[in-house]
Amino acid sequence: MPETGRHVVLVIPGLCGPQSDHPVSGYLTTRPVALDCLVSRSRVRTAPGADLDMLLCSLFGLDIEAGAAPPVAPLTWLADTGAAGSGYVLRADPVHLRADQSRLLLFEGHSFDLSQQEADQLTAAFNVLYADRGWQLAAIRPQRWYLSVPRAPLITTVPASRVAGQDIDACLPQGPAAVEWHALLTEVQMLFHDHPVNTAREQRGEPGINSLWFWGGGVLPENVQAPVAQVVTDHALGMGLAAVAEIPRRDLPADAGELLALAVPGVNLVVSDALQWSARYDDLEHWRHGLQQLEQGWFVPLLAALRRGELASLRIYPCNGHSYVTSRVQQRHFWKRSRPFEDVCRDD
Repeated sequence: MPETGRHVVLVIPGLCGPQSDHPVSGYLTTRPVALDCLVSRSRVRTAPGADLDMLLCSLFGLDIEAGAAPPVAPLTWLADTGAAGSGYVLRADPVHLRADQSRLLLFEGHSFDLSQQEADQLTAAFNVLYADRGWQLAAIRPQRWYLSVPRAPLITTVPASRVAGQDIDACLPQGPAAVEWHALLTEVQMLFHDHPVNTAREQRGEPGINSLWFWGGGVLPENVQAPVAQVVTDHALGMGLAAVAEIPRRDLPADAGELLALAVPGVNLVVSDALQWSARYDDLEHWRHGLQQLEQGWFVPLLAALRRGELASLRIYPCNGHSYVTSRVQQRHFWKRSRPFEDVCRDD
């Protein structure tokens, strides 16, 4: 990407739509005309990662071995606490497992409310039971818990975002220590089953916190660099990567108008998960509403800014394995017929 001018890189997981087999056009009441135009008149490039975690770590130059998962836990720990953790840490997020015929479906923190007090009581019970192992479970945020362990466990894990709403069977920890960690999951389910926190939640008609999901383990990476002038996000992983790379960060603004006011020369990396969870859970109504808000608040102003020459380029990552790069010149290619953005994404 050229160094002169202001460039916006917009990462929006879930933009291509929910995972259901229904075509996106079937549940859109109005076309996102600006988004259609931006994507139709763009150059398609292969993206370094097909999910948000891998994409962000790749954009920041982290060298992730084939088959390995990025070290999300120490990076989000840094974002949540403002301090680098010591040693190996995993995410151990509270989840609700729901039986569905012969399957167990996972629902993570974006699908239920959990107070800090409830989180602290559950983690305290865990820490009493496993104190002799040197493990420490901490609920830094109600929906983001961390397990610190003396040494790296010999397992590979799957991010909670990829399992949300799905059967957990194929996504359980794998590797030499898999049996031990499967047994741990069973023990945690037994520990939490009759805990007073879950008894009270059941009486209120709320889903119980009946398990943990371990993922994203690692140590904080060093010497992280990225060709980015500014990171604009409230997303924990983006915040942690910006901090470890010592790149200035701002909170995600309400709309592109505010973004354009604070954008600096160079690359402005913007990360929004406004659509991620409605897409992941096939919540068509909320996804459609979120897309309409993005169209009016973001895509319409960004398209206008490109046409006025206020932006040198715009690159959109929908986390589908591709990116879509457009510029003022590209948007002048009026002979390129505007197509529904979902058709362009599907063709790629």
